[in-house]
Amino acid sequence: MKKFFSIFIVLVCILGKNVFSLELTIPIYLYKPLSKTTETSMTGSSNIIIDFNELAKYKNLPIQNILDLESGIKSRSIYGSHYSGSKSTLDIRGMGAQAKSNVLILINGQRLNNIDMSEIDFPSIPIESIDRVEIIKGNAASVLYGDGAIGGSINIITSPELNAKNINRVIINTGSFNTRETKIYHSQKDNNLSFTTHLNHFETDGYRDENEQLQNNVTSEIRYNGENTDHFVAFNFSEQIMSTPGDRSQDQLYSDRRGSDTKDDFVNSIGGSILYSSDYIINENINFIINSSLRIKNSFSDLQSTSYPSYSDTLLTNYQLSPRYDQKIDFLEYKTNLTYGFDIRYADYKSYRKKNENAIPLHKYDAWESSLSFYTQNTFKLNNQTKFLTGFRLQKNYIDITDFLDVNAPDYAGWQTEHIEYSNHQTNILFNLGFDHKINNNLTMYSRLGNGFRYPNIDDRIGGSGGTSLDLNTQTSNDLEGGLKYNLENFFSNFSFYLIEGKNEIGYDADALENININSTRRYGIELNTKNNILDKLTIINNFTYAKAKYRSGDQETYATDFKGNDVPLVPQYSYDASLIWKKSIFTEFLMFIRYQSSMRMESDDENFQDTKIPNYFIANLSVNSKFENYYTNFLIKNIFDKKYHNYAVASSSTKGTYNAYPEPGREFYFGIGVNF
Repeated sequence: MKKFFSIFIVLVCILGKNVFSLELTIPIYLYKPLSKTTETSMTGSSNIIIDFNELAKYKNLPIQNILDLESGIKSRSIYGSHYSGSKSTLDIRGMGAQAKSNVLILINGQRLNNIDMSEIDFPSIPIESIDRVEIIKGNAASVLYGDGAIGGSINIITSPELNAKNINRVIINTGSFNTRETKIYHSQKDNNLSFTTHLNHFETDGYRDENEQLQNNVTSEIRYNGENTDHFVAFNFSEQIMSTPGDRSQDQLYSDRRGSDTKDDFVNSIGGSILYSSDYIINENINFIINSSLRIKNSFSDLQSTSYPSYSDTLLTNYQLSPRYDQKIDFLEYKTNLTYGFDIRYADYKSYRKKNENAIPLHKYDAWESSLSFYTQNTFKLNNQTKFLTGFRLQKNYIDITDFLDVNAPDYAGWQTEHIEYSNHQTNILFNLGFDHKINNNLTMYSRLGNGFRYPNIDDRIGGSGGTSLDLNTQTSNDLEGGLKYNLENFFSNFSFYLIEGKNEIGYDADALENININSTRRYGIELNTKNNILDKLTIINNFTYAKAKYRSGDQETYATDFKGNDVPLVPQYSYDASLIWKKSIFTEFLMFIRYQSSMRMESDDENFQDTKIPNYFIANLSVNSKFENYYTNFLIKNIFDKKYHNYAVASSSTKGTYNAYPEPGREFYFGIGVNF
């Protein structure tokens, strides 16, 4: 394996020696209501845009695995990355255990992050429906999208095939662990009206015992393109039924890594959403845009195989409204882009926590959270070489939590406490300053300075089984980043560095069994991306990340004696992803991609007490895509060398060498066939 890895690296270096590429500007259709980024790049920021042509190369891979190939981005999975996307977490720039609340995920400009700690339901987004993915690293997107984007933001934009009059597509996939998937797609266009529907049914037994999953999704989109007005409506229904096999001890990880001790446990959910967006063209320089959505999700979790059996029933309802005004004006003979907007959000939360499904609830939580924001972000073109960006956001957050504790519940033990009603409101101010300077036709330098914040959500405040932690401070960050972009006809590259200073980061005190604020952190690193196109037949993509995440604070209440200088858990120092795409003919394309990730601290090892870490790993994957007329096939081998690895584990805070891990699958095979008619 090491010999193969060395040969591959040498090949990449020889073929890619002329380029250091980070970002490719792709001339693709951008539907303004679904994105607040009106250009292919945000001035001063290291951002990535992946269009549908790039996504199509990675057939049979879920969206979170594709994004994981980019520099600065890591995905972590509890139950196996391929089939349990809803239990995967995307981390940008080393947010670690708190990534799910510090990386903002959006679909069509509307946030998917919930006001509890539930993960994003990635399988509910059909990858065939995605037109582009906009990735903005660091807190650069905070002015545009608000809190929760300290590590970065990912906006997934869907789009029907507007140029096609009528398309029908059926895709059938099958593979390891009795995995079966059927996708049906229909697109129709009549003059200015287009309509698309995606239906998806997915089943798998899973890599682990007791890890069955069933997923059903229906997504429909309607667009009307008028002379001066565009309208977009999207409907989504999603259902997920999933057993949860639990963790493996340090001994079971090697003796029975596919086993399970939680045969009665499951996490199920059902939900839907409706999105409406419109773009009103006032004149050639002014647009008025409305983006809005309603999302409802009901989640059920039953964890009966633990020392403290529990069942939860949680209903979340989210409303979002985001009107904005875009204008282009001439400033010193150069075009200037001005954006002004409001974001209004309201979320209602009801959760029943009890011993089992039929028991009296021990806790009944009734809560709501809302925010009102005004923002402006403006890009000034000072001359043909230099652009300057300024951004400002004023955001006010409100929260109210009520808890009712029933002492007659069967799991009441006398030590539980009822949280007093909690109400809070807070105002935060954000800014963003950036510039791009074109040194010559091929080389551009950029830099950015900004801040971000994370307002503690409902689960942050009520989480844990210890005392009350409702009153938490708001997490804040200050960012500095910069870099160089180098573009040639067939070469694209980007080198970037970043520094993130954090305050009041929210973490879990394993001794007090509650969430606390950690005084201060520092994250810094470099990211290198290269893309090399050779004779239209061969493409080599390299993504390298060096990341450090450190605690800068001292005493942390009961959590630790001294954190200062310790590594933040779940942040690998080095990672490398490479893809080699060989277009053998107009009918067949080969894609090989490899990943190396260095070792990292386990969750709960904030004191760096453990000598054992999550081990480094190297995996390789091979995909073969074929197309003939209206038929196409895909064959995928994941983890070719059958590497036994895991990328998530929780450490004991008192006993060295003791931990629980969630093993990833070994070698996997998948085959898909599709037809357009």
